[in-house]
Amino acid sequence: MNIGITFNSFAHKKMLPEEKELKATSFAIGKHLLRLGHNVQYFDMDNPDDIKKLCNSKIDVAFDTCERIHDDPRGEAYTAALLEYLDIPHTRTGSFQISLGINKERVKLILSHHQIAIPRFQVFQNEQEELRPDMSFPLFVKGVACENSIGIDEHSLVTDTYQLKDQIKKINSQFKQAALVEEFIGGREFSVAVLPGKINHILPIMEIEYDDLPPNRRYLDYKAKWVTHSEQYKKTTPVYPVNLTKEEQKTISETALRCFNILGLDSYARIDMRYNDHTPYVLEVNQNPSINEAGSGYVHSCKNHGLDYTGMINALLQNAIVRY
Repeated sequence: MNIGITFNSFAHKKMLPEEKELKATSFAIGKHLLRLGHNVQYFDMDNPDDIKKLCNSKIDVAFDTCERIHDDPRGEAYTAALLEYLDIPHTRTGSFQISLGINKERVKLILSHHQIAIPRFQVFQNEQEELRPDMSFPLFVKGVACENSIGIDEHSLVTDTYQLKDQIKKINSQFKQAALVEEFIGGREFSVAVLPGKINHILPIMEIEYDDLPPNRRYLDYKAKWVTHSEQYKKTTPVYPVNLTKEEQKTISETALRCFNILGLDSYARIDMRYNDHTPYVLEVNQNPSINEAGSGYVHSCKNHGLDYTGMINALLQNAIVRY
């Protein structure tokens, strides 16, 4: 089978850690597709000539790993939309769902409408807007359309109005987008991966433990994900298997699958939540989680499901073909 891999080369810039991983993941996928006996062709979506080549290509299916257009993650849906226009099956969920999912406010409103528990939240266009009276500190501040924990740091958890305004202003100015402010939910943190197929499988639940980090630093910020020498990275630990009762596992898994179905997803995804007072509060629905060969959370979940990296890549490829 002739398979195209759409990716970002970032050749025009000095790459950030998450961009290095994105590029490496694209080539790791290609390596495993070759092992499966496929022909592989790469299309750099940062290169206009490659985009033209894609439009004229004869590929059977695309493994879409592109996450930026003009360095903006909000353009992530464009590649999927182009592939759909060209009538080429691809491994991502549909371009409409990608566009929907990029805006965290829209996702939260939809989930809330369907009685999925989420933290109370408010979106700020600027720091002069007043905090709603039903919102209480501590609060967590992030970009409404930021991904990969970009913009989340040691100051993102705020405990007073001064800190809140400062963080909102930073998000507005640095990332040119609204700030999403939500009540901070304590309790245990879980990630639940979904493997798509004729039957969507909930993969083994992963817990995120924060070792002996202080309570005000127990969350996944940019350092915890990408800065390997940082204390936050070293003391953030994925744990399998989780210590949960069967009923708790059932509740968490069913919540994740409901989110997946409510949003109309049909490709790989990960749902992040905090479990507090017997309630799973959904924090994020990540419809494009990292599938980095070195060991991302999604890949670990597949391994604990009995699926190695090559098997996972093949499963995602077959899902794209069957779905089409």
